[in-house]
Amino acid sequence: MPKTLKLGEFCRFIGEQQNAIEAVYAEIEEVQRQFNGIYQQKVQDWQATLSKGVPLLLADAAPPPALAQDLLRIIDEERAKLEKEIAALADQVREQRNAADRAIAEAQAELAALRQENPQLNAQEEEIKARCAALQQSIQQLEVQIKNTGFLTAFFQRRRLVRERDSQRQALAAQMARLRQVRQSWVDEKKRAADNQARLHSQFDTASIEAAQQQARLDYLQANLQLLSRQNGAGRFLAELKDVPPVSEPLRGVLSQMVELNRIKGEYEEGLRTVAEALGLLKGLAEGMDRFRKSADKVHEEQQTYNLRELRLVLSDQVLGFAALWPEFQAQVKDEKQLGTHPAEFSQRVQPLLATRLSDKIIADTFESLGDALTQATKAWG
Repeated sequence: MPKTLKLGEFCRFIGEQQNAIEAVYAEIEEVQRQFNGIYQQKVQDWQATLSKGVPLLLADAAPPPALAQDLLRIIDEERAKLEKEIAALADQVREQRNAADRAIAEAQAELAALRQENPQLNAQEEEIKARCAALQQSIQQLEVQIKNTGFLTAFFQRRRLVRERDSQRQALAAQMARLRQVRQSWVDEKKRAADNQARLHSQFDTASIEAAQQQARLDYLQANLQLLSRQNGAGRFLAELKDVPPVSEPLRGVLSQMVELNRIKGEYEEGLRTVAEALGLLKGLAEGMDRFRKSADKVHEEQQTYNLRELRLVLSDQVLGFAALWPEFQAQVKDEKQLGTHPAEFSQRVQPLLATRLSDKIIADTFESLGDALTQATKAWG
């Protein structure tokens, strides 16, 4: 049945929902810590038993026909995977070696171009330097002529010599500018070439290292294809084992352990997935409630600041049902020590709540209903 609250009470209600969500989040975090610690130990036990079971399984000379058939099928599938990896590695090695060759070829071409450009720039520099020297000599001669020419007796001759000297000074300045430009071009070319050489050598080193690593893996797989196919197949057979086949000891004991550890490992992995889903959902809900609370608080502050009419908001059955979930949810996840050792029970408790009472539609409808309640109430101020 719908419930009516004053605006201040409504704001406190939203804050209480946020706190309740965060409390459930904290409980599930404790369960997650329990899961992580125990799961790591179970994985170690699982890996140790798997390592023990693989050679025993492969050494069994007379396995039951059904077991032998399943094992052979899985070994063939694992061999096909390895052969696919071998083919991919061969392509990658070839590609990396080609990349290394291209980098070296480009680096060599860069150096050849630089060596070709060096004499060209040198020739330009020497030519300009010769022009500068000739101009400097001509300017000096003109300076002497100007000095020796009388100011009044040879006025026009002196003015012509001054104009010629100034013209040659300008030409000298232009040639000096060209000389600086040629020298700067060489500096720029050397820097560009050095940068390119560093880049290309880095590409060569990276491609060569990757090719070597991939080649090592390729050589290993090709040399041990049969052995690895059998080991991987046996390992996968054990990892997927759900029932103990009719075999003799000591293999039977190891397979019994594998069946139990597969079950436990699977339950913890499912529990960890449920934990991650629940924490992600609750985090988003808490943040959504926080944003909505801040919006409601602003409306409440406006009401108090301007002494506006007291607003009354109606909480729908949708919102009240959503609020009633949190005590129940917290009770389901509160005993982290018990749940930490029973991951299947945790998943059985939490997954139905996530799938039904915390579905996307229910969450969206709840926030929409809260927003509608606030919107409808503020119309009283209109």
